[in-house]
Amino acid sequence: MAIKSKIKGKKKHVNKKTSVKYKKYTIEGGKIVKKERSCPRCGPGIFLSMGQRRAYCGRCHFTEFERKEVEPKLEAK
Repeated sequence: MAIKSKIKGKKKHVNKKTSVKYKKYTIEGGKIVKKERSCPRCGPGIFLSMGQRRAYCGRCHFTEFERKEVEPKLEAK
């Protein structure tokens, strides 16, 4: 009778998540169009992640902030 023993130090196999690149493109009029902006430094194919009031590239660490709208100050009477 053979006893099964676990191999010490061996990790359990875990499948990778499926790609979700299909969510970043749409087909309009027979052409593929990107939904999101791409990084100006890295070029097309590297998308900027959209966070709170900023866009960030994880590859080259490019960050672009949204501009705050400055309200005109009320003049004192």
